[in-house]
Amino acid sequence: MPKPHLFLNLGLFCGWHLFRTFRSMKEIINRVSQFPLELMFWMASMIAILTLNPSADAHFSLCPLSQLGIEWCPGCGLGRSMNLLARGEFQESWSMHPLAMLAYLVILSRIWNLIKNLKTTHNYG
Repeated sequence: MPKPHLFLNLGLFCGWHLFRTFRSMKEIINRVSQFPLELMFWMASMIAILTLNPSADAHFSLCPLSQLGIEWCPGCGLGRSMNLLARGEFQESWSMHPLAMLAYLVILSRIWNLIKNLKTTHNYG
């Protein structure tokens, strides 16, 4: 029967220590908790907007009016319109939703302000 400390003797777990792992995990949690959740949300939403397919017949929607069966919504088509605008298809973007450029300006300015605030609080406290 092998000894229980055989793995330690083989060097498979050399340098592993429970408290070191816990300390590094605690550091990771502290760093993630310092990163603003709102900034992560807006950056993820921009990535999602840039990667969606605007010409798909069926698309995922979080719109509460659409979920209730109401066909008209003032915001529906905004994400697809922003994607078309990023692709340079200005006429199609405008016809799908005319406020795509304004939405880009609002989201990008918010991301800019959050990054600026993060840099200020990170450096000075």
